[in-house]
Amino acid sequence: MDEKRIVELLTRKIAGEATPEELGELSYLLTKYPDSVYYEALLEQVWDMGSEEEDSNLQEVFNHHRKKFRDELNFETKRSITGFMKKPAVFISAFVTLLISAGFLFNYYTPSAQAETIQIIAGRGIRKEIKLPDGTFVRLNSDSEISYSSKMGAEATRRVELKGEAFFNVVHDKKHPFIVSTPKVSVKVLGTEFNVKEYPGEKASETTLLKGSVELTVNDRSDQKFLLKPSEKFALVEKEMTVNGDNDKSSVLSIENILPVKLGDHEYISEVTWVENKLVFQNESFEELIPKLERWYNVKISLEDPAIRSYRYTGVFIDENIMQAMEAMQLIKPFNFKRTENEIKIY
Repeated sequence: MDEKRIVELLTRKIAGEATPEELGELSYLLTKYPDSVYYEALLEQVWDMGSEEEDSNLQEVFNHHRKKFRDELNFETKRSITGFMKKPAVFISAFVTLLISAGFLFNYYTPSAQAETIQIIAGRGIRKEIKLPDGTFVRLNSDSEISYSSKMGAEATRRVELKGEAFFNVVHDKKHPFIVSTPKVSVKVLGTEFNVKEYPGEKASETTLLKGSVELTVNDRSDQKFLLKPSEKFALVEKEMTVNGDNDKSSVLSIENILPVKLGDHEYISEVTWVENKLVFQNESFEELIPKLERWYNVKISLEDPAIRSYRYTGVFIDENIMQAMEAMQLIKPFNFKRTENEIKIY
């Protein structure tokens, strides 16, 4: 991680000096390295201190840090802090960068003795790429969130809580198992590539394995474990049944091979092509597609004609916007639609 560049960009942002290009670069770096929020909090504190204090007090504060970290930072400058304060962004960036160079920033300014929970959220229409503290890469799908410990790389178990959908490329570490927990299942791995999908309110929970191996446990059946091999998918589907007038819930568990979807000259693995920003679907009803389209395009879709719910579609959307997607589906099965602000009404 390029800490110095992140600090420089954060300082220019706080000072109101950042260009649109620099703000874009900063947004990318903060998304890629979420732990950098510590730098932002520190810089804001130092900036507030600099804007509220008189020059004499700032010199006193600087001298205090200079004395406290003399051995670690090896101060040699004889310039007064008040000279730097004529250009506060330069001073703050240089001061914090000096702490980073000495490897002292996290030890002094963050609660290193106690782990914190970090939460990353991808809203509707947004997909994020994240690097976890242990080096694992995560691709977070729209309308999803994960949470993890800021110290997960140093803990006995690397644990992530997931709501929604995420693709994991886990760094191999046989001494520190990696566990993804959802409300319905728990997936344990040592180092592998896999996808987990479990959106709140939906009946299905799916785990798709591409490489390596995983051990899966259904949360309310901890005595049962399921081992997946590459190109296998585990699915848990909740169903409601009516027996003698009483409503009852049951779960259907299945393990099956991944079957590619062939469209034209291309084959797609529909379970994971979203990672490549491609929405692939095979023989799915309009009703099944609605939540996917809503998350993908950040729109609300309402069906006013119940007959349209059973229309079935197979296809792929790559660069299409929501209007183009509706027009393409319209060519396969006839229906009318109207867009009002952030809602699509189909009739």
